[in-house]
Amino acid sequence: MNTVILKWNPTISSYSMRHYLSDLSVLIKGGDTDFNWSVWEHDKICAGDRYYMVKLGYGQTGIVSCGTITSNPYIDDDWSEQGREVYYVDFEPEVMINPDTLPILTSRELTNEIPYFDWNKGHSGVVLTVQQASALDVFWQAFIEQNKDAWTKAENARYKDQLYME
Repeated sequence: MNTVILKWNPTISSYSMRHYLSDLSVLIKGGDTDFNWSVWEHDKICAGDRYYMVKLGYGQTGIVSCGTITSNPYIDDDWSEQGREVYYVDFEPEVMINPDTLPILTSRELTNEIPYFDWNKGHSGVVLTVQQASALDVFWQAFIEQNKDAWTKAENARYKDQLYME
């Protein structure tokens, strides 16, 4: 099983922040939505791999979602409308966080913890090395445990529509 980093910059992506928040809202309410993402290293990715989505650009940057890739890569229309051959995978989130209202594992923290990976730019759908993936899994679990109580406490009820955890 590989760990794939999906990079997302809402200012240049066809997937806007508004779309992300709409999908987050649907999942919180128990609905279903289809997710897919373009991947660079399509020849190394398959159904069952783990993914982490890293938000880039303005505002809070870092991991906003993680889950499982549910399809093998397939070719579809170029999201950027440049006529390129683009591979996509379908995925299912286990966690989605609104980065504008809740803490996320930031790009700065990721760079400090796993310095030999560029968390701030580059292609989406890049596979981590086994060592990087192992370090990220441990770091992510610690982050989730550190924030779980705060997210579920009654005084933070105003954020209940900002976090999806399967």
